[in-house]
Amino acid sequence: MRATGEHGIWGPIAKFVVNKPGFAGGIVGIFLLITAFNMFNLDFEFDTVKKFPEDLPSRVGYEIVETRYDKGELAPTTLLIESNQAMDQNEVTAFTEKLTENDNIASVRLTAQSEDTKALKLSVVLAIDPYSTEAMDMITDLRENTPDLLKELSISGESYYSGVTAKLVDERDVNNRDIITIVTLETLLILVLLFALTRSIRMPIYMMTTILLSYVSALGLGIFLVDVLFGYDALSTRVPVYAFIFLVALGIDYNIILVSRFIEERKAHRVKDALEIAIRNTGGVISSAGIILAATFAALTTMPIADLFVFGFIVAIGILIDTFLVRGMLLPALILLFEKDKQASHNRQ
Repeated sequence: MRATGEHGIWGPIAKFVVNKPGFAGGIVGIFLLITAFNMFNLDFEFDTVKKFPEDLPSRVGYEIVETRYDKGELAPTTLLIESNQAMDQNEVTAFTEKLTENDNIASVRLTAQSEDTKALKLSVVLAIDPYSTEAMDMITDLRENTPDLLKELSISGESYYSGVTAKLVDERDVNNRDIITIVTLETLLILVLLFALTRSIRMPIYMMTTILLSYVSALGLGIFLVDVLFGYDALSTRVPVYAFIFLVALGIDYNIILVSRFIEERKAHRVKDALEIAIRNTGGVISSAGIILAATFAALTTMPIADLFVFGFIVAIGILIDTFLVRGMLLPALILLFEKDKQASHNRQ
């Protein structure tokens, strides 16, 4: 037996959405788009030590070194040169002098040499923060330009950069590739499952579109709030990836609950009536689950590590946006605007 009560606040909300879908969906859509545009202000933070509490001994020592010495001493870069022929001291000196002509390199020191002098290990100390994006871009340029520099000095060999900054360059490249891969594969797999579940072409598109919009909105709003409220002006590269996995998975669950009820009710009601019943009867369960889940992730904001703090904060915001705005208003508005009644008069008899 279907309940016919008002179901708390969701009865009036359901009536409002189905009676004014353009207004309800438009307001939510504008809010999501505005917050999503803040994604363009996303900056990544690669300095893990700076995410520790300020009074932690490791961070205190780190900042002393940063203040009193060349910043590159925090994490020197290692350059390995393997040549096909022995390298004399003049060639080594000429090479190190060429490198130090770069204003962002503080010093270059020979730290090891093979017995046949065909392999050299150099310590390259940067004049800039080795964890910064500027340093990472510089290492990328050095990787590309060092082979030409060796040829210019008539040194036949290969060059390899390693160390913290070089590792961060690889991490950034892998992370950028992983974001594209994860977003593409997860979106496609979920769409396939939704097509099979709903047996509809348009419904999964509505659901997936609103979920993706909800994610970028949560990320954009989260970036703004953690900066204004807590002073975090950059995020770890892991936060957007982890947030996407959780928010899309959780958000699609809530949408499936709504859409499944809508599909069931549509067998006996018009689109408008079926949607109102679905919103009204699933609202309490979904909103309660969303609040509990958001509070669970918000508990991560008590952690002293910035990555966990920001991740928990953004996911909590995303769950609330999806629970109340996307699932409760935007998705129903899209369904009502684009879905048409089929044999409505017959079903109403």
